[in-house]
Amino acid sequence: MRTLNKLRFLSLLPAFALAACGDISTDAFEDLTLEEQAELAVLADEGAYEIANEISSISNDVAMARGNGGAMEGRSLNLEARAAFAEARDAYMAGDHRRALDLVRAARRLVARAMIATGGVPSVEDLIERLEDMILTLDDEVVDDPEALTAALEAIIAEAQALLDAGDTVGAAARAVLGEQTLRRHRDRRDFMVGEDRARLEVAFAAEAVGLAQRLIDDEVVVADDNAADVPERRNGWMAHALKFLEKAEQALENGRYPRAAHFAAHAQWSALKAVILPGDITEEEIQGVLQVAEELHEQATAALPDDATELQLRVLNRAGDLIEIGLRRLEAGYKRGVAALWRSAVMSSWLL
Repeated sequence: MRTLNKLRFLSLLPAFALAACGDISTDAFEDLTLEEQAELAVLADEGAYEIANEISSISNDVAMARGNGGAMEGRSLNLEARAAFAEARDAYMAGDHRRALDLVRAARRLVARAMIATGGVPSVEDLIERLEDMILTLDDEVVDDPEALTAALEAIIAEAQALLDAGDTVGAAARAVLGEQTLRRHRDRRDFMVGEDRARLEVAFAAEAVGLAQRLIDDEVVVADDNAADVPERRNGWMAHALKFLEKAEQALENGRYPRAAHFAAHAQWSALKAVILPGDITEEEIQGVLQVAEELHEQATAALPDDATELQLRVLNRAGDLIEIGLRRLEAGYKRGVAALWRSAVMSSWLL
């Protein structure tokens, strides 16, 4: 499967790399491979190369607030990474692309080390898992060219997982950070940008996700591993992340930075899911719990929709139904990450209600 994903990505690389280069002449990249061009292209977009530091900083802030001993080291590494990204950007704009590539790779490794300082190996697993989950909820209103992006992310995920399996946690995290930047890049391209209406909707979904997660936790609707003594602490940590990302999304929306708002909103929704489905192996009980919530909410939303429902309401309802089908297909094929699509469906239906 990983080989097929890699081949699919390579088949799309010419168009992917050229589009990513924006207004930069492609002649300047003739000494780089197409994969290197695509990797370097995040430097063309300030939002894309900064997102790695921002997400790491949020995790670091949450860790510091919770008394994590690695938070100071994480903060120091984040500062180094920020300087390295700035230097890479300068080299890129000056046309020194080989140096820029070396610098941006070093910057990503610094971000990786910062996240590991506060979260250890589980934080790397979370980075990879988040990319896997995001793929299931992409559409052409939140990203440019979902097919090319999916292929790119699948290839990056495969590389990151292989590095993690080999014990290279920093290398694995650095590749996952590239995936994060690639995803952000596809929300804000020269010929595509998430608009205000969609950004506002995504932020509304994020707020709904946080509220829904808290209700499910309070009512013990989804059963967690009762043998894990640290369940409350881990849940509180993920809820803290969700609230931080929601705050960032709302600020970006208020400031008219719509691709940024949509990106942080997606993180808020995912973190809220993690508060319900805790890190590590997902149990069958948890999957069935989320499936039941998604199906029941979709049924209630369908019944409650008025005869004069708006086009937006109908589109959201239909998408929620589609996501249940997507999630079930993934689960039936043996991919437990299909639960992410079920969660997205549940959030959409809850919003409609």
